[in-house]
Amino acid sequence: MRRTYHLWRRFAVSVVVLALTLSCSLAHAELITELFFSEYVEGSSNNKALEIYNGTAAAIDLAAGGYNVQMFFNGSTSAGLTINLTGTVADSDVFVLAQSSANATILAQADQTNGAGWFNGDDAVVLRKGTDVIDVIGQIGFDPGTEWGTGLTSTADNTLRRKSNIITGDTNSTDAFDPSVEWDGFATDTFTGLGIHAVSIPVTPVPEPSTLLFLASGLVGLARLRRKFKK
Repeated sequence: MRRTYHLWRRFAVSVVVLALTLSCSLAHAELITELFFSEYVEGSSNNKALEIYNGTAAAIDLAAGGYNVQMFFNGSTSAGLTINLTGTVADSDVFVLAQSSANATILAQADQTNGAGWFNGDDAVVLRKGTDVIDVIGQIGFDPGTEWGTGLTSTADNTLRRKSNIITGDTNSTDAFDPSVEWDGFATDTFTGLGIHAVSIPVTPVPEPSTLLFLASGLVGLARLRRKFKK
């Protein structure tokens, strides 16, 4: 009988450990798995930049991973410009790609620059890993006329900053694009947030210790009752 009681007690402890393990797994189930655009600057003149966020829990070598940015002009289905990214972006950090003729404030945050003709408000911008689309601003194959969105939350003459609760990119490059769904808008030549991004990752709560102790004590109690009735 004593052996049976100890077996039940071990079972109770195992259940608690399993519950904790499952809770920790669920708590991390929403972690970011890929890079995505976190800021878009379409300012005056050549004040244009793209910020890319890494929340994958590991540094990423952009060249080794084959990451690149493509720009599709005036509703074209073919990329008019492809920029292969180089360098490394640390976990919880950002990588800023800027037009090389942008002003000093943007260039001070830039990790890579490019001097070609960049996007305007009606041009789609795509982040890819190799040939796989991992995020897109706009809609490939569609010309909205001047911009996607309205007011400050639009792709023309504004800065767009990804909402903090967005933790994955838009991998569908041909679906309709409404910046207000995932972005906050700011006035022309707003650069104050460039170079930093924060996310709010939804986490499944871990059960309270009292709940786990109650579960364990209940199982141990069942073991004691089993032992009592077997006497």
